[in-house]
Amino acid sequence: MLSINTIARVIVNVVRPAASPTSWDTGLLLVKDASFADAKRLRTYANSTEAAAGLIADGFDNTTEAYKAAQKYFASSPSPGRLLVSCYPASETPVEALDAVLQLTSDFYDVALADTRTDVELLALNTHLSGLDKPAMLFLALIGTATEVVATDSLLDKLHAADSRRVIATYAAAVSDAAAVMGTAMGQQSAHTASAFSLCYKTVGGMQPSTLTQAQVEAIEALGGNVYVTRGYTHTLLEKGSTPSGYRFDEVLYLDMIAEDLQNAAVTLLADNPDKLPQTDDASAQFINAFSSVLIGYTNRGILATAKWRGTAVGRISSGDYIENGFALWADSYDDQSEADRAAHKAVPIQCALSLAGSLESVVITVNVRV
Repeated sequence: MLSINTIARVIVNVVRPAASPTSWDTGLLLVKDASFADAKRLRTYANSTEAAAGLIADGFDNTTEAYKAAQKYFASSPSPGRLLVSCYPASETPVEALDAVLQLTSDFYDVALADTRTDVELLALNTHLSGLDKPAMLFLALIGTATEVVATDSLLDKLHAADSRRVIATYAAAVSDAAAVMGTAMGQQSAHTASAFSLCYKTVGGMQPSTLTQAQVEAIEALGGNVYVTRGYTHTLLEKGSTPSGYRFDEVLYLDMIAEDLQNAAVTLLADNPDKLPQTDDASAQFINAFSSVLIGYTNRGILATAKWRGTAVGRISSGDYIENGFALWADSYDDQSEADRAAHKAVPIQCALSLAGSLESVVITVNVRV
């Protein structure tokens, strides 16, 4: 029998999907467990009812901080769609507990604890989390008097001195309140798939506002801490959704999302291209086109915006230049590439300048009256 391949030959191309992204709307709750068993290392709950039943079955009744933390996480409006709960033995540190979870999944963005740990352990967790290949944020409750929380060498003071960018530390009455703030952040992210949000001035479900003076609020916020307070008679608000470094939660989140999307776009271009990408300026143009497609989506969501570049000169961007649509992309010519990089088949670096849209947190109203 003669083959028909000489007449019609079928070529099957398998297109690889892009790498699975981080779950930007999922929180992880770490729970110290005196009766730990391997089966408790990772549980997934879709709502407060599931979490209540699961935690009770695992030995945490409704008086425990673990139970309260899970309920507060789902109490936000809008409510997040998923919570990971990981129990760990008392012999483990929070760092070891987090690493054990990462052996099983990286499908989360925020992390909170359901038990009290020492400042040394919390600072170690912050350092470790900040150095992960996977982006993540740590939510902490600041327990004590307002004076203690801002004292020299307090946890918040040390986080501020370390310029910590991946911590949301909130003055609170209970450890479980950190999960309430985390749930608010994840609920907002779940609801804003096509638009942008800010954590500042949100209502935190399941958490009671603190009674603080304006001076105490300012002292906590000066170190990058957050408070949940009542303004006037009706406005109960989280202020200001900030990290000890001064970055807002949404700024860190969206920069993490942009970085991952650009990375996936680069890998997709390299892996799914049927032809090789030459070491020429044409390849740079293809990368820039792919990255532009990613970034314009963030412009459309209100995360990036046209603005004047206020920083120092970088690459082809000078101070005072306007960044259209909130981003600019460029690359040096391959004519100037070093022999070592060419021999290593490296692309010339694609450089990017971003202008975040920012968010308003205050307003001055001027009333002119003619008498």
